[in-house]
Amino acid sequence: MDNKNTVFEMYFRRYKNLVIRAVMKKSQDYQLAQEICQQVFCSFYFHLDEIDDDLVKVWLLKTTRNALVDYLRKPSTRNEVIFTNDLQENGNTLTYAVVDYCEDKVINQDLTGRILKEVKEANELWYEVLVLICVYGMSREEAAKRLQISDQVLRARLYRARKFVRERFGDEYRNN
Repeated sequence: MDNKNTVFEMYFRRYKNLVIRAVMKKSQDYQLAQEICQQVFCSFYFHLDEIDDDLVKVWLLKTTRNALVDYLRKPSTRNEVIFTNDLQENGNTLTYAVVDYCEDKVINQDLTGRILKEVKEANELWYEVLVLICVYGMSREEAAKRLQISDQVLRARLYRARKFVRERFGDEYRNN
């Protein structure tokens, strides 16, 4: 068993960045890349005795691709948005500074990011509604349920948020 662990560690060190890069290339989501990397290497550990040494890299890349496709095909993962106060990943608490940094990096990338940033600064409630409906593609009913508000309140927030965007970014948005 100790030899199996040693061999696994060797392959993990050698190929973990390859697996993460393969997911990042398709998804641009580092947390998803880490999650899929963990899933792939767990599967690899259980199949280690069955895989020829010459085919390890190919097996890992194929398994990574399949795991990413499976993840993206699930409708629940495409629309999943969780607003929580405590963020945890495998027992390691993520600090809000890191989360804010990552969010800011994404937000500052283009016009959509600047729009979302200004909406968030203007009104957090509008921002939540816009993200759920316009970014994650939820229906109004799903978004209202997620935010625990009535459909009328959601429609009012969405209307105000869109009005704010039109007033603030109208010309620039139309030109893109």
